[in-house]
Amino acid sequence: MNPVSELVADVAVLTDSLPSQHQGIFSYRVPDHLQAAIAIGQLVWVPLRQQQVQGVVLAMQRRTVSGLRDLIDLVDPDLSIPQLTIQLAHWVAENCYTTLAAVLDLCLPPGMIRQAVTTWRATAAGLTCELGALPERERAILFYLRRHGELSEADLRAALRGSDANLRAAYRSLAERGLITRRLRIDPPRVRPQQEQFVRLTLPDLDQAIAELRRAPRQAAALRWLAERTTSDPPTVNELRRATGIDSTGIRALERRGFVQLVGREIYRDPLATVHPATDTPPPLTSAQRVAYETIVTALEAGTGGRFLLYGITGSGKTEVYLRLIARALRLGRQALVLAPEIALTTQLVRRFVARFGHQLAVLHSGLSDGERYDEWRRLRRGEARVAIGARSALFAPLPDLGLVIVDEEHEPGYKSDAAPRYHARDAALHLADLAGVTVVLGSATPSVETYYAARNGQIQLLELPERIGAQIGVDGLVHSRPLPLPPVRIVDMRHELQQGNTSIFSIKLQHALAQTLARGQQAILFLNRRGAASFVFCRDCGYVARCERCAAPLTVHYDTATTAEAGESVRVLICHSCGQRTATPVVCPQCLSHRIRASGIGTQRVAEVVRELFPDARVARWDRDSISGKNAHDALLEAMVRHEIDVLVGTQMIAKGLDLPLVGLVGVVLADTGLHLPDFRSGERAFQLLTQVAGRAGRRSEGAQVIIQTYQPDHYALQAACEHDYRAFFREEIAFRRALAYPPFGRLVRFVTTAATESICRRQAEQLAVTLQTYITGRDLVGWRLIGPAPAFFRRQRDRWRWHVLLRVPPATDIREIRLALDAVGPLYGWVIDIDPVHVL
Repeated sequence: MNPVSELVADVAVLTDSLPSQHQGIFSYRVPDHLQAAIAIGQLVWVPLRQQQVQGVVLAMQRRTVSGLRDLIDLVDPDLSIPQLTIQLAHWVAENCYTTLAAVLDLCLPPGMIRQAVTTWRATAAGLTCELGALPERERAILFYLRRHGELSEADLRAALRGSDANLRAAYRSLAERGLITRRLRIDPPRVRPQQEQFVRLTLPDLDQAIAELRRAPRQAAALRWLAERTTSDPPTVNELRRATGIDSTGIRALERRGFVQLVGREIYRDPLATVHPATDTPPPLTSAQRVAYETIVTALEAGTGGRFLLYGITGSGKTEVYLRLIARALRLGRQALVLAPEIALTTQLVRRFVARFGHQLAVLHSGLSDGERYDEWRRLRRGEARVAIGARSALFAPLPDLGLVIVDEEHEPGYKSDAAPRYHARDAALHLADLAGVTVVLGSATPSVETYYAARNGQIQLLELPERIGAQIGVDGLVHSRPLPLPPVRIVDMRHELQQGNTSIFSIKLQHALAQTLARGQQAILFLNRRGAASFVFCRDCGYVARCERCAAPLTVHYDTATTAEAGESVRVLICHSCGQRTATPVVCPQCLSHRIRASGIGTQRVAEVVRELFPDARVARWDRDSISGKNAHDALLEAMVRHEIDVLVGTQMIAKGLDLPLVGLVGVVLADTGLHLPDFRSGERAFQLLTQVAGRAGRRSEGAQVIIQTYQPDHYALQAACEHDYRAFFREEIAFRRALAYPPFGRLVRFVTTAATESICRRQAEQLAVTLQTYITGRDLVGWRLIGPAPAFFRRQRDRWRWHVLLRVPPATDIREIRLALDAVGPLYGWVIDIDPVHVL
């Protein structure tokens, strides 16, 4: 008998029940009744051991096999991941040392992944048998099932508090005797399409119908209203009820008579329903903008990919170039994706994009409800939306015709995921350029050192926008672009302020500038990258510092807004920014009982309080993680700034990124030293980027704008370069430092972080790993491979867990496969965090 060729599907199962580094790819026979419907990328049900799990079809081919289990069913015929996204998922899994299932989970809309739950119930024999004749564990299971009905294994385990092995043996024994029976329960998806009923007029003769309804005036009024509607789209049931006062009973009566037809139709939950589009009058492109646009369009039209860095100073018109490129991509029949690092940035970008592209736009970020994200995902997959804009995970949106990816503010660390899979969206976007001819544009006023170095070396094509531009209406009535100067930046040495007797958190220059700005009717931004009212509490006699009991980190002083409102005066609490623990502010030192215990340092709450004291009539608001909560909080605060309902905005790094606020005439950096000397090789780069970006919020359309930076280290190269708006000067200093120490881009890093309940255990685990890695490096004579550490992490203790880390530095050209060989060789690293190419080492 000749062997039979069967259709076989390779499926990546989406379950966490496999070992951490098992890729979870299995082959299944496709039964005959599914062969016409199944396709690569679809979500399917498959058997795995004694379970049913979901998986994604990665490949299909006909081959001769035996012993394969059958694929069970499709989860949803319309739900599938494009092949390009699957290819990207493979690359991310390999380069982040994670499972394919972990990445594919990002590629699906929320609420789709379900597990088949094993449940048990008592049979008829089990309901009537004598419990006393059963062993204790079996008796407890059967008694509980009799009392509560069908239950899952998880519920039984929680109720009976038994080990998995003992319970499984008891289930098996009871089932063999026919006292209980097992089944698999699949709960409905958490998110489903939303349906709404529409009313369609179907009667042949309106006058005759009205005559029949002379005793039902509301029904007659409903028919007249339907007949008089000028639009061809049928109204919803709710619209008909609001317009005519008819109730559900009356509508059903009309349906029974055959006068109307009720039609159920899917409707989308629209996250853009409350978005007010920005005024969209496209200005003419400057010569630099046109060169950048035409260069990128050439690659886009050729369909051969291309990597570009659009380096443009703040306010130079990068967004207008983005908009023109997307419009060109759409005319070419391609889709476009725009990534932004923060929800706050996404909000303002969305307004401009809605004005230009309307309902062709879909939005994807964590600020949406699951239902909204589910509907936006399906609009993109169906081709009803052609442009996607969102945060990091939008990179995995279903865009089968993707032709253009724009990564705005590409330098932002928010593009790197801090949880598994630890991918960098910028790097993954660049890989798309090689994978499928997708054109990728990275935009920034302060590019990351690695990106700018790659552009200087020809790996990415560098395009520059060297001038800040504004728009004005000419005598011809048309919009014209005009160059705008960057705002002057002054550095204030706070050491001199102290010598002159000024102990305020504001220098004399900043106080005067703030008064002048408010007098001119302009707005001011005060930036401090530190939340709270004070940085820490310490005793001036013994040096005690109030620390979190779980994290050992200094507790930050905050004003308790709820208690303060009730008490009528400021009430302070101590909060841990790592775990959220709250405690009362001590009155005396718990260590030496001294009353000389004081708060030290400043935070955004304290800055806002001082502004209110100095300028009682000023309208002051804060924008930080403590003050912004809720789905539309970012939008509301941004709208208030644009409408000039706020005079002074105090905030952390959230206000430094990409916001276009036309009335801002002053930016004050209250303390530029924050984070400048953290034990991280990127601390200088981060400081320069933050200061340059926040300075760029000033003077976009207001006259006489200025920036004042207060510091105790005025000679630091990052501050000096930010003061001159001179990226190249900063780059020269920073690249020399990186080259000397072989840090990126002159080396690659792999970070290993371990945690334990005690520091001794944590240290021992880190030392053991270091010895194993060093043995591997020495045994293979790997040139340029070097270990740094082990050492305590900067945040040494978090949530009652101690943290140590080890850094592995390898040559820059080291292939990911060589790194994976090393990781596989040291054995399974259970409980370790492995971060390849980390963006910080804290």
